Amino acid sequence: MQQDHRKDFFEALEKIRNLDSLAISRYADGEASVLKNITVGNKDGWLYKKDKNLVFRSDLRKSLQCTDENFIYGISSRNVDEKNYLFLKKFIQQKLSQITFSDIWVNANYDLFNEHFLLTIRETNKKISVITNPKAQIGNLKRHITISGTIPIKGNCVVYWEKKREYIKGLLDLEASLNDPMIFLIAAGPLTNIIIHEMWNTNKNNIYIDVGSTLDPIIFNRKSRNYHKPGHPDREVVDQW
Repeated sequence: MQQDHRKDFFEALEKIRNLDSLAISRYADGEASVLKNITVGNKDGWLYKKDKNLVFRSDLRKSLQCTDENFIYGISSRNVDEKNYLFLKKFIQQKLSQITFSDIWVNANYDLFNEHFLLTIRETNKKISVITNPKAQIGNLKRHITISGTIPIKGNCVVYWEKKREYIKGLLDLEASLNDPMIFLIAAGPLTNIIIHEMWNTNKNNIYIDVGSTLDPIIFNRKSRNYHKPGHPDREVVDQW
């Protein structure tokens, strides 16, 4: 990664196209608030409560400690959210060549994402699994790529993880260890980062991608973020390091 918004986007696609071992895990203001132990939630239905969900916070922090080759971290950019850029950066032990923007898929890159991302995924000819809320309309996504399986993350992902932690870890271990090389597309709020870290530690011979809210217009039939809206100023934002 070169810490260039446009160049990093295409470098990530090239890695997806050519590698069998890759993780892209993205952290922004929501994840930063969890790490700061601040009560935080969002419109997608997850909620972290200060001093109550410390197991979740601990696992999220540990997910930032990987130093393996091709485990790529995305964090807030200096020009969009400098405070959290500086905060998140201090938790990461990974070398700079393995760090990019949490906004790698969005803002000024979102038109490119819509044009190239699913096409690139399809052209790998790898099996694809989606990890997300069970309300997602996976049939809509199947019009673009072939989906071989799904792993549902129910309700508030923070509470779900803390209540079902060992079961979920076992399920992730099963899915990661029995399938490779495979692509996992993950959209599960801040639990996404923990999931990617857990699955990577089980089997590095897969591709794990944090897609966040990028596919919401397809799988939830909603434009949940400003960058989804054509003509919105967020579509012009070029993140800078």
